[in-house]
Amino acid sequence: MGAVEEKQSSLPLSDQDAHSLAMSLPVGRVVGELVEILGATTVAIIGGVTETRAVHQWTTGREPHREHVLRFALQIARMIAQESDGYEAVRAWFQGSNPMLDDGIPALLLRSEPLEKVQGPLMKAARSFAAR
Repeated sequence: MGAVEEKQSSLPLSDQDAHSLAMSLPVGRVVGELVEILGATTVAIIGGVTETRAVHQWTTGREPHREHVLRFALQIARMIAQESDGYEAVRAWFQGSNPMLDDGIPALLLRSEPLEKVQGPLMKAARSFAAR
């Protein structure tokens, strides 16, 4: 990846642009970006697996069972990523207790709850965080 592409990938995206990106990339690239932003362990949690080996297999052709959840996670991650923060703030957002989610942890909510139940509250919390 070139320096210009790398710099662009760390900029926050609008809701629509983040959605378009997350839905248009091949799933292996979705997982690869999530690993770069969140780390393989958090991606494994969101993807509902216990080993990061599965996450790495997703980047090389194995289909994840929860592709829709991974795409939504990338959408949120790209919405809240800030160039000045690197990805530290994004990781903290996904791994930390969030008062807008009744102190739920976004990564754990994505793992344990149906996406239809948590999608709206997570998007609202992500938009609030991105507006900081």
